Amino acid sequence: MAFARQLRQEPEPPALLRCASLTAAAAGDELLLACFQQLHTGVDGAFATAVDESQRLADHLERRGVLANPDSWHLPSPPAVLEETLRRIGHISFSHATYASAYRPEAAVPGAARYAEQTHNDTVHAWVLRHPDPAPWVVCVHGAGMGDPFADMVVFRATSLHAAGFNVAIPVLPHHGPRGVGRFSLAFPGDDPVLNLHGASQAIADVRAMVAYIAERGERCVLYGLSLGGYVAAAIAALEPDLAGIVVGVPVVDMADLMRTHTPARFARHPRYDEFFDLASRLDPVTSPVGLPPPSVPVRRIWAGRADRLVRPGQVTRLREHWGMAPVSWYQGGHLGFFVAPTVGRCVADTLVASGVARRREGRLVAV
Repeated sequence: MAFARQLRQEPEPPALLRCASLTAAAAGDELLLACFQQLHTGVDGAFATAVDESQRLADHLERRGVLANPDSWHLPSPPAVLEETLRRIGHISFSHATYASAYRPEAAVPGAARYAEQTHNDTVHAWVLRHPDPAPWVVCVHGAGMGDPFADMVVFRATSLHAAGFNVAIPVLPHHGPRGVGRFSLAFPGDDPVLNLHGASQAIADVRAMVAYIAERGERCVLYGLSLGGYVAAAIAALEPDLAGIVVGVPVVDMADLMRTHTPARFARHPRYDEFFDLASRLDPVTSPVGLPPPSVPVRRIWAGRADRLVRPGQVTRLREHWGMAPVSWYQGGHLGFFVAPTVGRCVADTLVASGVARRREGRLVAV
C-alpha cells in the first residue's frame, strides 16, 4: 500500500547531497516556469482590455461591499446532483460524474459575459471512487494543467485511499480537462485578473457543491488541495466550517503575487504594468484563502517543498500564519518533488487520523 510505505520515517540526507538536491530541484522548477511563461498572451490591446475591465470589476465589487467583506461574494452551493457513468482506465475502475455548476454571476458583473464565452464550463466533471456502504470522503482538488482522470488519480494516490476505505472525488476545475481547450492552453489561471477572479469563484462554488452533496449523505469530508487546488481548497475551508479537516500541498495563496514573480520581461516593461499589478492585488483577496477569514475547521495541515520556485515558500508561510497553526511539513525538493517525498504521505495520513476519519492499524491507514 502506498500510504503504508509513506508512513516510514524519511532519512535526513547528508548536507552536501541535500544542497545538491535542492539546487537541482530549483533548476527543474525554473525550467518549467520558463515554459509556462511562454503561454502568456502578447502585450497588445488585450492587455489594455484586461486592465480596464479589472478597474471596472474592482469598482463594482467595492460598491457592493465585497472588497471589505470577501466572504459575502461566495454564496452557498446547493448539493450537486450527480449523473454517473462507469469508466475504466487500465486497472482503475471509476465513476465519471457530471453535475451543473452553481456559479452564475449576474450579467452586470464586469467580465461575467466574457468569462462565459471561454470554453464550456457550465457542466462540472468529477472522477469518483466510492464504496457501496457509507464511508468518509477525501475530496481532492487538483493543480493547474491537470484534469485528466488517470493523471489526477495517480497524483492523489486515489486508488490507495479507496483501498483504505475512503470514498474519493476529484472535481475538475474550470478550464481544465474536459472543461478546457487543452492542457497547455490555460484560461484559468492566467494573466487576466478578471478571468482569474471568475475562474476561482467558479472553482470554489463547484467544489462546494460536491462538499454539500457529501454532507447531504451524512458522511464526513476532508479536503485535499494541491497547488492551485490548495488555493481553492483553503478558500473553501474558510466558508465551510463543517469539514472534518483540510490538507493542502505547495499551496498558492496569492495569484497577484504569483503573476508578479512569474511575469515575463515583456509584460514587466509595459507602461501600465504597475497599474495592472495593483488591480490584480486589489481583486485577489476576494477568492484568496488569506483574504477570507481564518477557517474554523479543526484540523488543518500544510506540506510544501523547500526548493519550490513555482509556489515560493513565502506564499506557504503566509497561509501558515493566517491559519495560526503548527509549522509546515517541508520536504527536500521542488514543486513536483512531492510525488516521491515520504513527508507528503505522512502529512496526509496525519490529517486523516487527526480529523477522526482514519486510524493506523499495523502501519496501514484504515478509514473509520
